[in-house]
Amino acid sequence: MSMKARRALFAAVIVLLASAVAPAAPAAATGNCATTGSVDFGVDLAGGGWKFTTGDDPAWSDPSFVDTGWRDWSVPDNWGAVEDLASYDGYAWYRKTFTLPVRPAGVTDSAVVAALGKIDDADQTFLNGTEIGRTGGFPPTFDSTWEVPREYYPADGLLRWGGTNVIAVRAYDGTGGGGFHQGPVGLFSKARLRALAGITGTAANRTQLALVCAVLNKQHRAVAAGDRRGYAKTLADGFFHQGDTAARRLAELKAPLTDTQAEVFVDSQGRLVVDTIRQWGTLAPARELLYIDPRKGVELGDHARFFRDEYDSAAMKRRVQFNVYLPKSYTRTQAKRFPVVYMLNGFNGSNIEWESRKIDAVLDRLPFEESIVVFPDGDSGWYVDTSAGNFRSMIVDEIVPLVDRNYRTIADREHRGISGVSMGGQGAFTLALKNPDVFSSIASHMGALSFGPLVGTPAEQAANAGLRPLTLVAATSVADLNRHRYYFDGGDSDDYRFGVAAQQMSTLLASKGVKHDYQLGPGRHDDAYWMPKLDRSFGLHAEQFRAHPYRQPKEPKPTKSPYVWP
Repeated sequence: MSMKARRALFAAVIVLLASAVAPAAPAAATGNCATTGSVDFGVDLAGGGWKFTTGDDPAWSDPSFVDTGWRDWSVPDNWGAVEDLASYDGYAWYRKTFTLPVRPAGVTDSAVVAALGKIDDADQTFLNGTEIGRTGGFPPTFDSTWEVPREYYPADGLLRWGGTNVIAVRAYDGTGGGGFHQGPVGLFSKARLRALAGITGTAANRTQLALVCAVLNKQHRAVAAGDRRGYAKTLADGFFHQGDTAARRLAELKAPLTDTQAEVFVDSQGRLVVDTIRQWGTLAPARELLYIDPRKGVELGDHARFFRDEYDSAAMKRRVQFNVYLPKSYTRTQAKRFPVVYMLNGFNGSNIEWESRKIDAVLDRLPFEESIVVFPDGDSGWYVDTSAGNFRSMIVDEIVPLVDRNYRTIADREHRGISGVSMGGQGAFTLALKNPDVFSSIASHMGALSFGPLVGTPAEQAANAGLRPLTLVAATSVADLNRHRYYFDGGDSDDYRFGVAAQQMSTLLASKGVKHDYQLGPGRHDDAYWMPKLDRSFGLHAEQFRAHPYRQPKEPKPTKSPYVWP
C-alpha cells in the first residue's frame, strides 16, 4: 500500500467482502453499501506457456493473432540472463493463452485483480484485446517503473469464464535488465493476494460488515457535502494514516470520495480491516487498507512508518511522490521532533525502489540517531533544473518545506542531512553545497563525483558542467566547505570508476584541510557494495545532529489505546 498516491478509488458503489479465505457470508445491503463474503480465488499465470518476441506491433494485442512462431517463454524472467537479450534495450511482447474455470460461486469480475508483479521498465497490458492498465512511460517520454508492482482491474464482462482468454503485455526496457523480474503473476482475488503477502485475518460477521458500511457511508456523505466536521467525527483520536494526521486529512479533502471492491476482515487485535480501492476527487485510484475500531465505529489510521506521500508540484507541473520513513518513536509520541535525512536515488530509479530494498527494515536495524528519512523521486534528472524537469526546485523549494509543515521535524539546516547513491551521491554534493542554508551533513555512496549532470539539452549540460562535484569543491572556499560534514565511498572495481572519483575527492578535500570520512573498498557498482556502509553514512549524520542538541517540547499525557502498532 502507499500513501496518498494510493488514495484513490474506481467508482461509487462499495462492495464489502468478508475475510481472507473465509466462506462467503450472506449478502446484505446498507444504504449504498453492499456486503458479501470474499472468496479465495486465483489463477497462477507464472511459469511456462508464454510466448515472447522482441519488436513492437499493436496488432499483437489482438487475441486472434497467431503467435505460434514466437519463442516459448516463462515468467518471471530476466533478459540479462538470456544471451541474445543481455544487451537489448527496446520493445518486446509477451502473450499467454489460458482457460479460466467456470465462474466460482461468489466470484465477480470486479473482485478479480490482474497482478503482473514487477516489469522492467514499462508495460501496457491487454486482456482479451482490451487494455486493462499501463505503468511507466514509452519513448519519447520514457519513464522507468521497474520497481512498481502492477495491479490492474479488468472491467466487468471482460473475463471469459469457462473459456479461452489471452493476456498480452507490451513491454519496454530502456536500460539494463528487462522483463518480468518479480511475481506474483496471475488473476487473483484480493483475499488471495493478501494471503500471498502474509496478511491474515478471520471472517467479518454481518454486524461488523454493517458497521464498516456505516463508517464509510458517513465519510462519503461528509466529503460530498463539504462537511469537514462530520468527516472528523469518523476519525479516531490519534488518527494517523500514510502520513496524514486528522488535521492534514481534513485540510486536503477532495470530493468525491469513493470506495470499490472493498473487502472486510478482522485482524488479530480485533480491528476491522477494509481492503479497498479508494479514490479522492480526480486523483488516481489506489488500493488501501483501512483500520476501523469496532467499539467506537471510527477509522484509526494504519500508523504506518514507511509509506508514499504526494503533492501537486508547481516545479514539475504534475503530481509527484516521495517516500517517508519514520523512526520507531514517531507514532508513539505526539510532540517529539526529529532530524531529517534526504536520501537520493540513482539513475533510472525513483522513490519506489527503496520499497524493493525494504529500506525501512534496514534503517530500523541501524544504531543511529532516530531520524525521519525522506526519499524524493529523482527519476534520472540529476537533481538539477532543466527542460527534463526541475528536480532541484522540487526538492529544495517544495519537498523540504512540505515535510517541515506536515511532519514533526527539527526544521533547521543543522538537523537536515542529505545522502545519495550513484547519481544521487552526485546530487547530495551539489544540492548541499549550492544550498548551504538548507543541508548540513553530506553522504555519498559510490557517487558520480566526477560527472556533471548528464541531463537536458547540450546547452543545459554545458551550463551545468560546473556542478561536477570535484569541480564544485575545487571552486568552493575552505570556510564554506567547512560548513558541512562529509562521508563518501567507492568500490575499487566500480563499473564507472567512481571509486577513483572518491579517491580524487578525498585528495582534494585533504589538500584544503577539510575533515571528511572516506572509504575505498573492494566492490563493484551495486547494492552489495554500498548498503553495508549505511552505518557509516548515517553515523555521520548522527554526529552532526548530536553536535547541535535540541530541547524537545513536553509530551502531552498519552491517550490510551487497546491497539498496538508496529
